[in-house]
Amino acid sequence: MSALVSSDIVNLQDIEHVQFLQALQADPAKYQAYIQERTGRILSEVVDTKRASYVKVSGDMARSMDMDHNSLAALYRTDDLAAAQKQILTEQSQFISNKHAALDQSRRQVEINNWYFENKRETLFVLQIALLVLLMVVLFLAATAQGFMSETLANYGISIVVVSGGLVWLYNWYYTRWIRDRRYWSQRTFADDGKHVPNGGHDVCVGTK
Repeated sequence: MSALVSSDIVNLQDIEHVQFLQALQADPAKYQAYIQERTGRILSEVVDTKRASYVKVSGDMARSMDMDHNSLAALYRTDDLAAAQKQILTEQSQFISNKHAALDQSRRQVEINNWYFENKRETLFVLQIALLVLLMVVLFLAATAQGFMSETLANYGISIVVVSGGLVWLYNWYYTRWIRDRRYWSQRTFADDGKHVPNGGHDVCVGTK
């Protein structure tokens, strides 16, 4: 039953359309106006559809360009941060290297100053020994001149004092020249320094101070 009703409605609509077309064709001016009105409506709908599509596409393109721009900006910031970090690491590495060099230089300068200071003290000691020897010689000569000591005894005493002083000076010169360490005043070198001897299957450098 419902199928028959639907068929009747379709038939009635078709009849209505046919009648409407016949009426329009009977009046050419009205027919032309109807055609123009329908054409304008279709054109307007097409233009609106295209405009909406254009607006949507342009909006999507603008958002895509913004995303690309933000991505590039983030990439540039990342590159700047990486360059800044690299520069900081380079400066820190150079600072550490300079610090170690300054520490080594300061330590070596302290060692040099200490060596020369002790060497001057040693020189002063030798001069004091020479002064004592000279004073002893003068005392022996004065005692001989005053008759408190015989000339032979004075000569023996002077010889002993002079030889003792000479031996002290010679020993200090020899020790400083050949035995004392060139870097550390309080240390000495040995004949085996720098030689390699086996130790547990490996060669090691022996340098006992």
